[in-house]
Amino acid sequence: MAPGAASEWSWLPELEAVRRILAEAPAAPDRLELWVSESAAARAALSADLARQYPGCEVRVRSAYKPLVHEVVERFLPGWRQGPPRGVHLRYPVVAGEHPERFLLEAYPLAGWLAELGVPFTHQGHAGRHYALEVDGRTDIVEVPGRPALGAEGRVHLRPTGRLDLTVGDVVQSHAFLTDAEHCWDRYLAWLRQMPWPPQPPFFGTLRITAELSEPDDPLPYGLEQSSMTEGLSEDLYFGTLAFFQQRAGKSPGNREVQVGQIVPVVRACRTAPPRLSVELLPQAQAAALPGHLPPALEPPSLEDLDRPLGSAELQACLEGLALPRLHARSVQGRPVTGFRRPGQGPGVLVTAGQHGNEATGVVAALRALQALTSPLPLGFIPLENPDGYALFGKLQTVNPGHMHHAARYTALGDDLEFQPRPPFYESGVRRNLLRQLAPVLHLNLHGYPAHEWTRPCSGYVPEGFGAWTLPKGFVLILRHDPAWGRQARELARRVAEGLARNAALMALNRRQLRVYEGHTSARPYQLLRGTPVVWEEKAGLPCPLCLITEFPDETVTGPTFRLGHAAQYEVIRSAVRWAEHHVAWSRRAGERGPGPG
Repeated sequence: MAPGAASEWSWLPELEAVRRILAEAPAAPDRLELWVSESAAARAALSADLARQYPGCEVRVRSAYKPLVHEVVERFLPGWRQGPPRGVHLRYPVVAGEHPERFLLEAYPLAGWLAELGVPFTHQGHAGRHYALEVDGRTDIVEVPGRPALGAEGRVHLRPTGRLDLTVGDVVQSHAFLTDAEHCWDRYLAWLRQMPWPPQPPFFGTLRITAELSEPDDPLPYGLEQSSMTEGLSEDLYFGTLAFFQQRAGKSPGNREVQVGQIVPVVRACRTAPPRLSVELLPQAQAAALPGHLPPALEPPSLEDLDRPLGSAELQACLEGLALPRLHARSVQGRPVTGFRRPGQGPGVLVTAGQHGNEATGVVAALRALQALTSPLPLGFIPLENPDGYALFGKLQTVNPGHMHHAARYTALGDDLEFQPRPPFYESGVRRNLLRQLAPVLHLNLHGYPAHEWTRPCSGYVPEGFGAWTLPKGFVLILRHDPAWGRQARELARRVAEGLARNAALMALNRRQLRVYEGHTSARPYQLLRGTPVVWEEKAGLPCPLCLITEFPDETVTGPTFRLGHAAQYEVIRSAVRWAEHHVAWSRRAGERGPGPG
């Protein structure tokens, strides 16, 4: 396939496949149960059509994706809100080869609804292939249609699939069919496997994947949650492609060094045309040269009250006029990466943000600190480390503003800039230089993670390598430290957690999200410190003895939650820098060259 050439596929829509099965049925059914990957509105319309077509037939049209959640929303939740049950117990499937809590996670946000109503919720796994929802002595069975299929990395996964059960008398005929998402995924994997790829990376410049499905995003009545097969398929296309090429390059799953090229999946909902998929191989894009000066009409926005991600041009406007020493590098696509240094005495503090292009609150917080924070210590700032990813994030948001867009996570070469093993270093060059110049005692690395459920429907549902981040659980701190710096790490965490605890809105967010998270998984990778979940990692060979990574659930939020996010990130910077000042001052007084107490 030559660069610029495109391949395109279409297929029989899943609802058309259902009609063909019904047309071939030997007799009108007494009962019709159907599982399709469609919105609640589309399923309701289809149910009404089938009831008219088969008078007297009992018709049920259910969701193939997250069937328990849709069953609760459509059958139970309205009544529960009128009169809450005394308690709910869920028995969920545990299937060999799948994540042991996959179907408990898939039941999210059931625990959230019940928490809002003050209803006790318990659960346990069982060997069946269905859910059993027990409410005040009554048990309802919810089927979970699944199809075993090979994933991009060569493992078999159970994925949502279509099913039609027709009952005539005592006889039940079950018919399986592919959903539109399955058709799309299977065609893409077949294309990926048969292509004559180069023997070594990068395997392409840009791989553009465009798909159109009939299923729109279906908002769920809980926070920012939605049932979105378009988002799930986008995640599968992106991470599945990475997994395929990681394996091809002889690397372990989840390796972040392989420079495969830029992968750009765009999956849209479109009910007016047949479903389709197209793939196109293009040269690596180059950013247009940025003007030397921005138009006078573009004023830097007020950062403290900002309630949305900054545009790339707005970010550049914020950086202009800062009279500080700068370090420069260029991204893979030619965009500027700029670091700043505030002079001072002693070991410094490095603040970085935007390593992953779809994590936006840290970028605003780093800019706020760069503009406002002073210290006797030398401070280094890189407000946006991955401008290519950030630019792609902005473009993808115009198509699907509520999606998390992990396709913008890594660099335009498909690697994580922190893990670039050899020159040319592109974006990571500025961080490397600042680490060398500052010799920092502390690196503050500002990140974000999904603000709503993260799924990969065609690849085992739970995102491979990211199982701890599939559900939001508040503002998380990850503290990596040298083995000799455990005491200092604990003191730093205490100082930062005390600062965060003064933010009542943040503490409320943490409590609410942690309660629901803990209702859907037994994993507890964190310790609660003054209301903030903290993960501890002791690790030798770090670039500096302490590295504090922040994780705010900001993919993708706007409004008050975005403001809360960058306020929390800024407080981490402020309180951590004050701790570092205290630590360095104590070390000087004690005349020590090594680590002192917090």
